[in-house]
Amino acid sequence: MTKTFIVTVLVLDAVVAAVMADGEYAPPAYEKKYDGYFQYANVPGDTEYEFGYNRGNPSHYTSRYEQSKDSRFRREVKRADSYDGYGEQYWEYNHGDNFVPAHPAPAYPAPGYPAPAYYPEPAATYEQLPGKFLKR
Repeated sequence: MTKTFIVTVLVLDAVVAAVMADGEYAPPAYEKKYDGYFQYANVPGDTEYEFGYNRGNPSHYTSRYEQSKDSRFRREVKRADSYDGYGEQYWEYNHGDNFVPAHPAPAYPAPGYPAPAYYPEPAATYEQLPGKFLKR
């Protein structure tokens, strides 16, 4: 009898939950309405972060997303307006500090012509001032 009672209660609970989810007893749906402003930032570790935002309204908006993880950096910027203006820009940089090129740059010999001769600096000369300029 105990097992039958538990099964009956579970079935009734499921039916009540289904009716509440579809009917007038359902909780209000919290829909996210676009108001033009949104921003966030996330820093999951020491060497990584990401952030982004959307700003504006349906007539004119700007959005930006930026991410950096270890030695990789990405950015995306979008702009638009109601006058058919639209633009997107993407950047990506993914070189670390320990980048070794596949082929080293060639070593060129020094040029075969002599170094240019510049005018020599005039030698400094020192003379003693006449007595009338000396302080006494």
